[in-house]
Amino acid sequence: MPKTIAATPRPTIPYEHPDAAMYFKLFKENIVRLCHRKSAYQQHDETIRKLFSNDGASLKAQCEALVAYTAEAFEHYAVWDYTHAYYPGRPSQQTARTDAIEGVSRVLPTLATWLHSQEGECTPLQGLNGKSIDVVNIVRTALLAGTDPSHKGYWGTLHDYDQRICESADLALTLWLTKAHIWQQLDTQQQQQIAAWFEQIPPLKTLDNNWQLFTLTVSFVLKDLTGKEWVDHSKYQRIKEFYVGDGWFRDGANGNYDYYNVWGFFYSLYWIDQIDPDYDATFIHQAMSDFVAGYRYFFTPQGLPLFGRSACYRLSAAVPLLAAVDQQSSAIEIGEAKRAFRTNLQYFIANGALKSGAPTQGVFDDDSRLVDNYSGPASSFWSLRALNIALYVGGRTGLWQAQELPLEIEKGDFDFQIPAIDAHVIGTFKTKEVTVLFLSDYTQEQTPLSRRLLRQNLVDKALEVVSGRALRPKNNLLRKGITCYTSKMSHFF
Repeated sequence: MPKTIAATPRPTIPYEHPDAAMYFKLFKENIVRLCHRKSAYQQHDETIRKLFSNDGASLKAQCEALVAYTAEAFEHYAVWDYTHAYYPGRPSQQTARTDAIEGVSRVLPTLATWLHSQEGECTPLQGLNGKSIDVVNIVRTALLAGTDPSHKGYWGTLHDYDQRICESADLALTLWLTKAHIWQQLDTQQQQQIAAWFEQIPPLKTLDNNWQLFTLTVSFVLKDLTGKEWVDHSKYQRIKEFYVGDGWFRDGANGNYDYYNVWGFFYSLYWIDQIDPDYDATFIHQAMSDFVAGYRYFFTPQGLPLFGRSACYRLSAAVPLLAAVDQQSSAIEIGEAKRAFRTNLQYFIANGALKSGAPTQGVFDDDSRLVDNYSGPASSFWSLRALNIALYVGGRTGLWQAQELPLEIEKGDFDFQIPAIDAHVIGTFKTKEVTVLFLSDYTQEQTPLSRRLLRQNLVDKALEVVSGRALRPKNNLLRKGITCYTSKMSHFF
């Protein structure tokens, strides 16, 4: 029997139900976006695509080039001392300014993990244009300006259910990763200023799903850097209530079983384990290992069975594989994790998943059908979360030097079930195809028309352009009643 999880009422979120005042704010921020928007930075799109099309290129060289590609474009788009970045693309339901904060919060962890990976004295990052990029200065300037109430780029006073709670976790992780290079070099007043901004977050209310991990991440970072106890253990226990077995979490009491296990739950739990290795390590390591034991079968050299929301984060599919290797799990060998990570990056990037200095809003190229309304122009940078872990662990695990091992689909057929989520996994060696079949319907209310991917109508598209607020149809195929997903990814074409 499926686990029953006690549900809490979903709160009314202002940006999901905008009033006249909210629309005025959205329109005003959209004007600001238009004033600060720069031309698309496409100088190196073809260079990065060709590099990831080259099977002979080293993984380390590809990853370093991806960091340089990202950092160089970030410098182009950033405004107000690197506190905001206006990337081109479709807006979210949030304000344009919040979208621009995402353009910073979701990029800085990649710069921070690159910085953390440098041995000894850090040398500047070399952009693909040959120019030096001072990563320390970028991160330091952003953190000081963004937390300064008198600065134009101030990240603001947060409120319950605020999207910036989500972004604060990435910013806190950036602060922790650059502790030696930045935090420890700041004076007391600067440290207090930064800490004061982050101290807003732990008491705030969040959605009752993976969002609980955002305030927890901030709390663990504050505790590590300042010595003050901010961790709300009840929030962590609530996360554990979502655990259903076989390594899988449900994303909220009535949520999906989907790839948020990968780039949401296990990504955050991995970093919590790094920040405080004594905090419930047994559960975190065991859940990670149990998940990877079945999930590693999902990978093929050309795609994976992708299901659920936020399909644009697809480049981060290998997060738990790399994390499990670092935690010395017996569920996977480093050679297999390396092959899964590399082929996942290559498959998508070689087929157009990077454009204008950012991961596209789609699966391959931009695809408005696959952009959730909560996703903005820079939301897709969560696609770099596997890269972040690779940079962080690469030196100490031997990832860069490891000999690749074949994926399970490259060794033979397989057929097994994941009881906790009522799923059947089938691998066909001859076609190199993996299929995940859910054995129960999410919804009974479905027709051939309701199951299809819908396109945005012209009226909503026009209103989206004018207001700066997303008005796209919801295309989570799980919730539409699709039960069968294949690594051939035919649903998304």
